[in-house]
Order: sequence, then structure tokens, then C-alpha cells
Amino acid sequence: MAAMDRPALAEVHDYPPVFATARHQFTLIEPSVQMPAVTLPNLKGRPARLGATPGRITLINFWATWCQACQWDLPLLERFHDVMGKEVKVAAVSTDAPGQANAVRDYLDRLSIRSLPVFLDDTGQLGNSTPGTKAPFPLSRGMPATYLVTPSGRIAGYILGVADWLSADARSLLRYYANA
Repeated sequence: MAAMDRPALAEVHDYPPVFATARHQFTLIEPSVQMPAVTLPNLKGRPARLGATPGRITLINFWATWCQACQWDLPLLERFHDVMGKEVKVAAVSTDAPGQANAVRDYLDRLSIRSLPVFLDDTGQLGNSTPGTKAPFPLSRGMPATYLVTPSGRIAGYILGVADWLSADARSLLRYYANA
């Protein structure tokens, strides 16, 4: 029996294209799980629904004002939102402690973040680093962390650190998941 060459192996497993930064790579979550819809406060303190949108990829970015890399990641994410927001839903979720809404707003003002949808998850309802919690997005690996949710609502994977979602590799990954 002849050994299979690499292209044949890739066809058998159908892995997504590689999207990597200098320090991190998009990591699959297997088995994938369904993203639940949650209600979190927005920057104005009003309750806002955050969930997958049928037929559209959703990127959920977790960040905090104490995170050094977030000051570079958030402007890239806002640029992506400005360019691709009609095709890909984007949400930036602050994980700062309760009572820090003003500090979050000041931080975003310093970074000139104006159009990016921002939610406050100060209770860890959506993302949490404590083992054993029921939050659907584990955050124990570092920040920023951006999760990709498929058009069918499944949490497919994540990438840590600063990521340019407008790069060619990121766009290939998004095309791969566009119909998932």
C-alpha cells in the first residue's frame, strides 16, 4: 500500500487554513460547542444581547485595560470592524473588574476606539479564567483572546495576542468558516 502524500492527508482531515501571528496560532476547539446568547451591559450601562448571528461569523474579543497587548489589538479589531462589519460581526468584551466602566471608557477614548461594539463582562458570565465555571469562553490562556464563532453558532477556535484579521491568512480562515 502506498503512503499518502500531504495533500491527500489534508483532504481527509479538512483542517482550516493556518492563521498565525509571531507568537500565537489559531487553535481549534474540539469538539466545538454552541455559543449561548447572553445579556451584558454595553458602554452606556444598558443591557445588550450578545450572541451568534445566523449566517454570519462572529468574532468575540476578550480584553482588559491592564492588558499591554490590548492597546495594539483593539485598534486593529476596530479597523477590521469598520472594513468587514457588514460581513463579520465583531464584539469586544472587557473583562475588567466590577465598577470599572469609567476606566474602560477612558481607556477606549485614549485609543480612539469609536465604532467597535463593546460589552462589559465584569462578572465573568461570558468569559472566565476560573476553572470549573460555566462561562462558555475560557480565558486562562492569556489576553487578548479572540474567539471565532461560526455562522451556525459553534465556537470553532481562538487566537491569543494581537491579531490582524485583515491579513491574507486571517481572511482565508474566515472564508473557510463562512459557510460552517
